[in-house]
Amino acid sequence: MRELRVLVVAGDPDLAEQVRQCISERQPPVTVQWLKDVAVALARVGGGDIDALVIDTATNGASGDGLPDLLERLREASQRTQTIVVSGSHDWTADLRRIAAAVPRHEEPHGARPAARLGHIPKLIGFLGAKGGVGTTTVALNTAFALGEKRGAVLAELGSGNDTLALRVRTTAKLRWPPGAALDGLWSVRENSGLRVALAQDIFAPETVTGELEAMCTEADYVVLDLGSTVTQLVKYTLPRLDALGLVVDMETLSVECARRVLTTIAQPDVCPRGSIGVVVVNRASLACPFSVDDVQRLTGMPVLGAIPSAGDLCSAAQKARRPVVNFEPESIAAQSLVQVAFSLAGM
Repeated sequence: MRELRVLVVAGDPDLAEQVRQCISERQPPVTVQWLKDVAVALARVGGGDIDALVIDTATNGASGDGLPDLLERLREASQRTQTIVVSGSHDWTADLRRIAAAVPRHEEPHGARPAARLGHIPKLIGFLGAKGGVGTTTVALNTAFALGEKRGAVLAELGSGNDTLALRVRTTAKLRWPPGAALDGLWSVRENSGLRVALAQDIFAPETVTGELEAMCTEADYVVLDLGSTVTQLVKYTLPRLDALGLVVDMETLSVECARRVLTTIAQPDVCPRGSIGVVVVNRASLACPFSVDDVQRLTGMPVLGAIPSAGDLCSAAQKARRPVVNFEPESIAAQSLVQVAFSLAGM
């Protein structure tokens, strides 16, 4: 049974929830992504794997005389996508159910091995910082650790070039990779038997990285990528291959503005992730900061997957012990928030 992918373009994220409820009886669960920005939506449709597109006529840029032009641009972006325009006089829910029913369902033969181990490709989850110092590596590490406790996971650092992961976890045995490879191999993590860590070397050919990861991760269900805070050539090559991207943002004006610029950069058709995009808010700002989570969601036009509360002392103590927060103090609010982020991205 093939997964159904639905993209919702609307100013109000509640429309995405209406879409989920409309086709909630379909199995497996439908992947519904909400986007506010029309330009990002056009780039996302260009990826070619969207089955249905729900557009709210009240969306900025999709109303009045601009609607026919938008629909024409969407048809040019993808011949496969079936567009649904939401309006008071149109039964869009019936059209959506019809499209859902038309997606082929392929049942596994009785006694067949799970597909996860036949030609298995792990789910790629990336974290990109809106700017430096927002906590991208911390969020990526805790996400990989949380997923590794349930399923096999690999964490790869592709952004900083300083191998900071080696200073944050206690590693043991290493599966070496041949000299000249982009990655130096897979390191085991003492506190988590399901997690491996891969550190990038000098990368001269970005196109080799994802292939190496897939070759090294035949037993992993998730590959978590720390992409740093700069959209380098390596990051540009990696983004279109992601199944989910978390944009890490601090709750303050400069960080949110940087996030908006990053979203504009990755809205290009050849750079936009093929999967869902969401924001992870790390609250490192002062108490006087006027921003709220709702403000971040409104200004970025992206759903907030989770908000990590201020926990400077806890994070410092965990780093000193070379353990992720979710392992160092799992009952803390910060740890529980990080676990929520991990499984929100895994389910996108």
